[in-house]
Amino acid sequence: MDCYIYYQTAAEHEAQVIDAVALLQKTLFATLGLKMQLQRRPEIAAGCLTWMEIYRDIPDDFQAQLTSLVNSNPLHALLQGARHAEYFENVLVCA
Repeated sequence: MDCYIYYQTAAEHEAQVIDAVALLQKTLFATLGLKMQLQRRPEIAAGCLTWMEIYRDIPDDFQAQLTSLVNSNPLHALLQGARHAEYFENVLVCA
């Protein structure tokens, strides 16, 4: 299963968000062996950037572990609103 998490931060905190997510990436790889991809929308809306974290092949207890890591990461203080998680699984389609 894959997890997609999106959230907003003030546009002026872009560099701080990138630094905080880099730290989160290091921690996730060290603790869970997971790599993550970070994306953002190209436009600024109402002074905010929208970010997307993408995690592939997550373990069953991923959300609880990630929440704990984010709450102790500088990213937590930069959020404008909640982080929204969505989960998707691969589906085999027969031709």
